[in-house]
Amino acid sequence: MFNLGQIKNSTLRFIQRNFSILLFLVVIFISGVTFGSITVKMLNHTEKSELIHYLSSFFQGFQGEFVLQKDLLAQQAIFYNLKSIFILWILGVSMIGLPLIPIIIFLRGFVIGFAVGFLVEELAIKGLIFAISAMLPHNIIVIPVLIIAGVAAVAFALNLLKSKFSKRPLNFVQYFFGYSTMMGLLGIILVVAALIESLLTPLVMELVINFIVAA
Repeated sequence: MFNLGQIKNSTLRFIQRNFSILLFLVVIFISGVTFGSITVKMLNHTEKSELIHYLSSFFQGFQGEFVLQKDLLAQQAIFYNLKSIFILWILGVSMIGLPLIPIIIFLRGFVIGFAVGFLVEELAIKGLIFAISAMLPHNIIVIPVLIIAGVAAVAFALNLLKSKFSKRPLNFVQYFFGYSTMMGLLGIILVVAALIESLLTPLVMELVINFIVAA
């Protein structure tokens, strides 16, 4: 059985020890969101027209098909989320992949910023409502988990590098086990987020799309 109090204390200690890394990755994520929203302004007329056409087709063709394909959506969402956590785990272990971790966090923010920015620019308040319904339910879990996973990966890689160059002894087996266990727990949380994405989010999206199309 997991001791919730112990998990809470361990999490707080982890955040305190790595607060500077956490702050850095949060800034990177916010920068990604900002650049994504700015990029929408740089689209030319042809690119905007293609995106608008795709969006219109999506709204018109959305008749609960995502709800009917919830098993497939769940599998895809679980695979994608676990792949993300696995990539971050590998980058931390490899050390040479350290610079790629902030890039992954930046790109995740960029995608969200671009999507929200485009929807709001084209559909105003309706676009904002749709963006919230399509992204908030699962991303409210996914984004913090990925940032924490990024912090863990960066901290693991930096500690290995410090140990290597300073000749400071490090119990690699114990440290690796703790790092991998944490990533595994974060992966389990991402599975829950994937289930929300595949089961709850499509239902909310359907309600919002019906409102947008009818209005």
